[in-house]
Amino acid sequence: MHLPAIYRRSLVTHYVLFLVGRVGSTYLSSILNSHPSILAMGEEIRDLEEQGAQIQLDWVRGFLTPPVIGTKKVRGFNVKLIHICDPENFRSLVIEGGCKILHMQRRNRVKAVVSRINGRRLYEKTGMWGLFNKKNQLPPLTIDLAQFDEYLKHRERMDMQLEEYVKSLQLPTMDLYYEDLLSDQATCLNECFKFLDVPVRDVEGTTLKITSDDLSKAITNFDELRSAYQGTPYYAMYEEVIIP
Repeated sequence: MHLPAIYRRSLVTHYVLFLVGRVGSTYLSSILNSHPSILAMGEEIRDLEEQGAQIQLDWVRGFLTPPVIGTKKVRGFNVKLIHICDPENFRSLVIEGGCKILHMQRRNRVKAVVSRINGRRLYEKTGMWGLFNKKNQLPPLTIDLAQFDEYLKHRERMDMQLEEYVKSLQLPTMDLYYEDLLSDQATCLNECFKFLDVPVRDVEGTTLKITSDDLSKAITNFDELRSAYQGTPYYAMYEEVIIP
């Protein structure tokens, strides 16, 4: 019988995966968690937000103090900056713990916003933000232009704030992009495993894609929405199709 590897506390690496939202973090975490050497938690910080800063900080402090002996070489969790009650003391704990940082992003902000809207629709239908069953796949939607523009500007601000916060940590950081995970998952994951210093393994995620990568199939008023951004960098993002 093959016994799991055992790691002393001093050999354990911790990571924090920072994100704004709708970047494939749930999918990535399900992949990481399927690796025998990795414990990949979700957004526990968000779940503790209503209990206040001290409860959040106590949880982080406890998580960054692993068992004296355990079977996981790498342990980590996901977090959005907006859910951290005390960003300064959170920063201090992460730095003190010598964490590695995964900064997960999405180059295509247009698709990030569409995914935000569809994520809300999915939650209202199923009570979950992620798609785990194809029968819950959503039909195309009609998007309100004013609301979309508001969401897009909000996304710009959130991306910039998170980038500044991650840089302020001055810790080993790997930038991960949703588009790379879609277009070349094997290479993206191999680089991630090397960054976390675990053996490269064949692994598989559990979530499904909510929105078609071809936005013309996902949005009923696609032409109207795209035309509103003609002459801006966002116009080309409507045409991007990574997965046919």
